Amino acid sequence: MKTILASPGVLFRFQKTLLPTFSLLFIGAVYILFAEVAYKLNWNETVFILAFIIFASFVVSFAWARIELIKVHLLMERIRSEEKNKETSLKHKLNKLSFKEREVLDQILAGKSNKEICAQLFIEHSTLKSHINRIYKKLDVKSRKEIVLALNFR
Repeated sequence: MKTILASPGVLFRFQKTLLPTFSLLFIGAVYILFAEVAYKLNWNETVFILAFIIFASFVVSFAWARIELIKVHLLMERIRSEEKNKETSLKHKLNKLSFKEREVLDQILAGKSNKEICAQLFIEHSTLKSHINRIYKKLDVKSRKEIVLALNFR
């Protein structure tokens, strides 16, 4: 089940084959009803009501499946647009960083400790902490893990 949910393409292919399969089963049932059993039936009002119910169930099922397909497409489109908005927002936030803050951010993304960053950039520990706090504020994050997650999933 996780595989199907992880790749929507598989789910869509399944859904696309589900409607034709249901249609064939419906046509087969109607054929059996009218071609094989019809001569045995006493064609009264009940048989016509049964045929109407079978046909109505087919129409409702087909409409339901189409509506679900449309809902899934709309949901996927909304997810894509939200991802684009997040990506654009993240790029905008990254553009707000100063040159030195970008250098510090690159070191953080490289997995370096504060001591290593201070030695690499020739800055004091207090200056580094100021840069990191401004990066957190500008990127709207609270920890290094959030920075790494936000920038690795662009």
